[in-house]
Amino acid sequence: MLSAWRPELAELRRLLKSRPCRAHVVARAAGVGLVEAAVGATAAVAEVRPDAVVFVGTAGSYPNRRSELARARVVAARRLVLWADGVVSGAAYLPPALPATQKTTLALRRIATATGLRTADVASPIGITCRPAPPRRDARSPTCDVENLEAFAVARAATASGLPFAIILGISNPVGPSGHAAWRRNATRAAAAACRAALALIERATQRAPAKHGK
Repeated sequence: MLSAWRPELAELRRLLKSRPCRAHVVARAAGVGLVEAAVGATAAVAEVRPDAVVFVGTAGSYPNRRSELARARVVAARRLVLWADGVVSGAAYLPPALPATQKTTLALRRIATATGLRTADVASPIGITCRPAPPRRDARSPTCDVENLEAFAVARAATASGLPFAIILGISNPVGPSGHAAWRRNATRAAAAACRAALALIERATQRAPAKHGK
């Protein structure tokens, strides 16, 4: 289990102390932002050598995307997108050799939806978006439902290691000028909800597979 930083794993640690889990779960903080999360996730995978990676965190919801996400407390990522406003506006471009999209592992995503989670497409920019959302038909409008800085980096690290992975995010705020204030109010609750949902996913997944010693 990975998160950007340790406070987002507090609920997971509490749950693991209070009830047994069939899987052996190792929690690590990967780092904040695309670069640090990629480095931290790669190091954690090399150290732990897990059977799968589950990333938990908080996310901002784009107000001009699917309205039903406003009612969802937690989502499971379907597609991860490396996002840059400069690319969308034409001020920059991504070289063709650079991966810019990634899908989560279908089997884990199906288990997540079986537990009642909605799926969402996740944008991972280099920085948190604080400008007002453009109109939905504007070319600058995000093609995703929610925003999280680290999700794409963790996805790439898991894929490079040949591991199945899932991304579980608690919705903490709208994306835009009021986002940071809302995140400060709601981040603890949203991260805790994501941890509970991720542990439910892990428990259901391990019911379908034999336990492995040390994994």
